Amino acid sequence: MKYPRTFHLPDSPGATADDRVQHDLSQLTGELVVTEKMDGGNLTFTRDLMHGRSLDSGTHAWDRRAKAEWARVAPLLPPGWRVSGESMWARRSVAYERLPGVYLVFGVWDASGALLDWDSTVEWAALLELPLVPVLYRGPDLAAARAAWAAARTAETSEGFVVRTAAPIARSAFPWRCLKWVRAQHVRTRADWRHRDDFAVNTFA
Repeated sequence: MKYPRTFHLPDSPGATADDRVQHDLSQLTGELVVTEKMDGGNLTFTRDLMHGRSLDSGTHAWDRRAKAEWARVAPLLPPGWRVSGESMWARRSVAYERLPGVYLVFGVWDASGALLDWDSTVEWAALLELPLVPVLYRGPDLAAARAAWAAARTAETSEGFVVRTAAPIARSAFPWRCLKWVRAQHVRTRADWRHRDDFAVNTFA
């Protein structure tokens, strides 16, 4: 199943004409979780395959390390379930140091297509021995959630943040309950980096 498009928050400076912006924030209620939007490659793990945003995206050289992680955890995944995360081996626009792993989890989906609640996501990541994306805030205050990134990161060292409800999210509700804020001109890599064999890599703890 293709990963759903994440809409931008209304004040996201990185939104382009091709992006979708969510102006209705009425469903960002209850407990909220803010995670750092990592500058990696969106990868999905299932029991049977690993793929990018779409099923036919193929496997790239910069995902080799993540593919090894998929091979390790795939037998542990229930049929129809999916793990979503960032492939972090290749360095893109942000240079990271001492990352906890080459694949950072930000979501787990059950067989019905629902995104698990955050506590269950944390439990599954621990079970699979996969690190999570950094958590910047957890609480009920949307204003505090939106301010958490600026208090901990800068546009030079971070691409942005994602805010979601801590509760489970049905696929149909995803455009209202999981939104992103992205820095201006967030893609700052050379246009040819995907075609090079000598791409830079991040460092890991």
